[in-house]
Amino acid sequence: MLLYITYFIFSIYIATIIFFIIGISKINNQRNLISKNNNISVIVCVRNGDKSIENILNDLKNQIYDGSLEFIIIDDDSSDNTKNIINSFVLNDNRFQYFNTKDYKSDLRHKKKALDYGISKSKYNWLLFTDVDCRVGKNWCLEISKTFCKGNYIVGFSTVRKSNSLASKFQYIDFHILMVSALSAVALKTPLACIGQNQAYNKNLFIKNRGFSKIKNILQGDDSIFMHLCRRNKECKVTYSFHKDSFVYAKTHSNWKDLILQRIRWAGDANIMWKYNKLLYLISVSTFYSNLIFIILLITSNFKVLTSLLLIKYTFEYLLYILSCKKLNDNIDNILFQIWFILQIPYIIIVGLGSFYASNLKWKGR
Repeated sequence: MLLYITYFIFSIYIATIIFFIIGISKINNQRNLISKNNNISVIVCVRNGDKSIENILNDLKNQIYDGSLEFIIIDDDSSDNTKNIINSFVLNDNRFQYFNTKDYKSDLRHKKKALDYGISKSKYNWLLFTDVDCRVGKNWCLEISKTFCKGNYIVGFSTVRKSNSLASKFQYIDFHILMVSALSAVALKTPLACIGQNQAYNKNLFIKNRGFSKIKNILQGDDSIFMHLCRRNKECKVTYSFHKDSFVYAKTHSNWKDLILQRIRWAGDANIMWKYNKLLYLISVSTFYSNLIFIILLITSNFKVLTSLLLIKYTFEYLLYILSCKKLNDNIDNILFQIWFILQIPYIIIVGLGSFYASNLKWKGR
């Protein structure tokens, strides 16, 4: 009986990969889209980010865009030199605005409070978001704006740059597969996930959803969970941006501790996802148990089933990896994939178990 349950859970996981593989063929790079140069409010929240914030502020300052832009930087009560750095940009460029969450009364907490404050101060209807540790190209706003005609909730693509550490190389391939899978689901008109580092939506949609009030008590939720709340509104139409100039480059993690803690924070939303999207919750659970199965089979010395399932898993994940690389015009690194494939099993188990304690993790001193 237990073996049949194992096969059933594993089949859900493989079906999910097949779903993503099909979706990849539907993703296009949107080169023929034309921007209407809608006015955009770009919102960045920061807490104790003086080591990296100057990079993203310079990236925003150098945006090439014919429409009006404003850059709303929300300081979540930093204790370092963040305020001074932001104000140096405010003094030299009137598109920059500085606000501090200690001046904002709200029952929201942490990042959602900062985001809500930024949105309340925005004067344009299109809201575009990224994070303080990210980098964007000079045509980021332009390329994202080209998708405004296709929907009112835009799922952007994020990636990282590899360094010499094994952790960063693992992050690189893992992030690519996750993001291509997310966009493939949108391309199949079944949005599952998005990332706060690169997303945009219409302010009217935010207001109709009553902002973050429905998720004010959860740790994260400002991206995927919020998207699913918006999708309950019939006016919400989710689309994606996949032009390379619209990509956001996230922080590269050179050590395993930082990478795993980040993913545990992200995975914390998965434990309550059943309230917002049952399909994504089912996929998350099947992914966790499909990897846990291999440890169980190894402990019970069931090597025949272990070998069979590993071969099936390897075949479909490798196909997903190859198609992701081709879609991104990236080099296929077979050695790196095999390292990722082996490490992914304990990695997913650790992150999955750690997600139950995500609310206890500190972030930026909190």
